[in-house]
Formats: sequence, structure tokens, C-alpha cells
Amino acid sequence: MVGQDLEQLLALQRVDLALDTIAKREEEARARLKAGQEDLARIKVEAENEKRLLNDALKEHKTLDLDLKKNEDEVKKYSTQMYEVKTNKEYLALKEEIDKRKADAAKIEDRILQLMLREDEMKGMGARRNAEAAENDKRLKQLEAETSELLATLAKDREENVAKRAEEGAKLGPNLLRRYEQIRKFRGGSPVAKVMESSKGGDPICSECHMTIRPQIIVDIYKSEELVACESCGRILFLDVPAPEKA
Repeated sequence: MVGQDLEQLLALQRVDLALDTIAKREEEARARLKAGQEDLARIKVEAENEKRLLNDALKEHKTLDLDLKKNEDEVKKYSTQMYEVKTNKEYLALKEEIDKRKADAAKIEDRILQLMLREDEMKGMGARRNAEAAENDKRLKQLEAETSELLATLAKDREENVAKRAEEGAKLGPNLLRRYEQIRKFRGGSPVAKVMESSKGGDPICSECHMTIRPQIIVDIYKSEELVACESCGRILFLDVPAPEKA
């Protein structure tokens, strides 16, 4: 009877672990898709910001071109007026205005040169960013298709395993099923744990919590009079080796 209960518990556990794997794969698939979507969105935002900065630079360049043209016109005007003045004072005043306009023009030209270099850099960056966005968009579409296909397959697998779980659960008595469900709720993973050898030698351990199993617990498992729990984690224990023959 105990042996049969263990077989049925292990069968139910296999289904639950399969459902856990399905849920994990779904979560990972959705996480990959979300990461791909966020990455593409980030690239597009960066591209828009860079485009805005380029447009701002172009607008400033255009304004400075107009300012430079205005300065040049004023220099020409004042240069013409210098030939018409009557006094040295008027001549010096015009010369001062011309020098001021030329100094302003030099500053404007320096700024225009800076903007031209910046514009070339940003245009190159924009081209690379657009290429990156196009490539990411292509990869994302492929990832979306693959994710959709995978999720559909996993949904089908889950449906089959849910039906199988109901079938396996029905084979257990209500008290045993309740005990199994409570362990799974509080411990997660496997409510049924294997007694295994310790890698360090000595007494065997629980395969789930890795705590030592006392020799008397091993004896009780071999007796098969009742289901035996791990004294540390409460999981139901089993051995996959036959009891030693009595001398």
C-alpha cells in the first residue's frame, strides 16, 4: 500500500514538475520578448533625441548664417561710409564699428565651424542608429513569431498536463493529496524527496533540503508501514534501492 502510494505521488510530482518547467519556459520567453521590445524602444528614443539635437544644431547654424550675413553687410556699409565722413572722429567711430563687427563675425564663424563638425558627427551617428534600429526591428519580428509559436506549443502542453494531473490526483486519497498539496505549497518544487548519498560521505541526505537523514528514518522507510517524512523539510522520503536482505 505504501509502495503504491509512493508510485502515485511520484507520478503526480512528475506532472507538477513538468507544469513548473512549462511555466518557467513561458516566463523566460515573455522576458526575452519584453527585453527585445524594450531594447528597440530605447534605440528609437535615442534616435529621436539625436535627431532633435541635429535639428537644433541645424537651426542654430541657419540663424548664425543670417547673423554672419548681416555683419558682413554692415561691414560693407560702414566701409563705404568711411569714404564719405568729414572728420577724423567720425572716421574712427566707423572703424571701431567695423572692427567690432569683424570680431563678432570671427566668433560666429568659429561657432559655425563647431556646428558643422557636430552636424557631420550626428548625421553619421544617426545613420548608424537607424541601421541598428532596422536590424533590431527585424530581430524583434522574428522573436515575436518564435515566441508566439513557443507559447502556443507550451499552452497545449500545459493543457495536456493539467488533464493528466487531474487524472493522477484522483488516484490518491483525499488526505494524502491534501498532504502533498500542503508540502508543495509551503516548500515548492518536489514534495517527494529521494534519500541519497552525501558527497562528503557519512549518513545519507534528503535530495531537496540536503539535511542528514538519521539511520532510524532509513529503517522506517524500508519497513514500508507508513510514509516517512524528512525531519528537516517535511517532504515525503523514498529510496530507490531495495531493502537489504536479512542475514
